[in-house]
Amino acid sequence: MRKVYFGFTVLTMIAVLAQFYLATFGAFETPHPAVGDESAMIGYHALNGTMVIPLVSLLTTIVAALARVGGRLIGLSIAPLALVVVQLFVIFPLAELAGASENETTTASLFVLGFHALDGVAILAVAVILLREARGLLRETAVLGTAPSGTSTPV
Repeated sequence: MRKVYFGFTVLTMIAVLAQFYLATFGAFETPHPAVGDESAMIGYHALNGTMVIPLVSLLTTIVAALARVGGRLIGLSIAPLALVVVQLFVIFPLAELAGASENETTTASLFVLGFHALDGVAILAVAVILLREARGLLRETAVLGTAPSGTSTPV
């Protein structure tokens, strides 16, 4: 089961790296699409960030619990979902309160929206930690040659 957990941490990392790529993909689209244009390339960034990363995070958390990897890793596994929630329900509403709209921004709203990138870096940091920890669990299991519960059943 720890191999499955490792696989899900790899999926988490791929989704997070794709998010950074898709942000740039959409940001450099030329000519710039009109505000609200549904065919804008930045839509892929939004879709990955609001659907893929949360889903993979939730599935990784479920697998972490089933693999009995410990409370710390279970908590870290749900962290990308929690950080996406922060983006959607804290950072963006605060930016609106600071004057951001679909048609314009203010200096204050840009200051708040800068936290969108920092939150993304936090998600990346969590993904890196998860991947390293999951790989360490695999090595530990391989060295011990036993199942996580301490029985002599090979993993």
